[in-house]
Amino acid sequence: MLLPAGWPEILVWGITIAFFIVASIGTKLIADSLMSSDFIDNRKGKLIGGIILVVFFWLIMSMPTNTHTFFYNDKIGSVISKDIETTNKYLQQVVDLGTSSSMVLDEEGKQMKDAVEEQRRHIVAQFNGDEAPFKRGNGKEIGKHLENINKILNSSIQQDPRYNSKEPSIINGYQVEINKALAHALRTHTITEQSVQAAIKQKTRLSALNDSIQNHLAMSNLSEDEIRQCEKELKDGYNIIATNKTFIQFDKNSDDEEIYTQENAETRTKRMSSVIDVFFVDFLKGKYPASFWYYVILSVLVDIAAFIFFDIAFMKQDD
Repeated sequence: MLLPAGWPEILVWGITIAFFIVASIGTKLIADSLMSSDFIDNRKGKLIGGIILVVFFWLIMSMPTNTHTFFYNDKIGSVISKDIETTNKYLQQVVDLGTSSSMVLDEEGKQMKDAVEEQRRHIVAQFNGDEAPFKRGNGKEIGKHLENINKILNSSIQQDPRYNSKEPSIINGYQVEINKALAHALRTHTITEQSVQAAIKQKTRLSALNDSIQNHLAMSNLSEDEIRQCEKELKDGYNIIATNKTFIQFDKNSDDEEIYTQENAETRTKRMSSVIDVFFVDFLKGKYPASFWYYVILSVLVDIAAFIFFDIAFMKQDD
């Protein structure tokens, strides 16, 4: 799983067997150095060499990989199901917020809208004579508030040339222009229709995949090809969520926000395929429960049995 795509399977098998043989030679060197009563040339060196071989080729490489194999095969189905469930939950938030009757804004968008509405309130009050200098109509103060709006929205709303006019069409025109400029400026601060449609599409794909996975899990024939397909579809879902992260309410008692919003986010399903992340990062950091030790012990027992048979075979050859 860690090797680059395209490596021939026979080569992978060759590497695996070579690692086992080297580690087994290490166990034989240790056994011979400690248990043989005959004279052994450079006994201490062979003991140290055997320990080094066992540490590097078994304790660091083979044992964690075998542990990961047992753990991965046992847990990958439930991890995929949970990953799809969580991803679909946040995709549904994108759909719900993006189709809400009221515009959903991020913090910057909210601040922008509030600032514009404050200036709009002053414009209406000035036109109605409710603010100093308490003269109704299209006065100079309105122009100042329009200029403030232009700075906030990077727009170019012009004051109507009919100064001091009380014509209602003037204030109505300002309202229309402000609404238009505000809607244009807020486009990048709300969930787009494109994101909504992408979330709907991805949610449908993931739900269909999950149904297929549950069927295969029930028959115990979940294939690696289907797992790889799930990884791709989940990655697309993660990207949609990351794009709209400022609008989503992540579960507080989880690491969802960190996982979904990090740069080049890695899906939980994809992470499960990495022996480095599963064993040397997550397990050693205490992420998994104590039951993970069952897979470690199982791997150790299987390997020790193999080493014993290897040593016995060589002992017979020596005799």
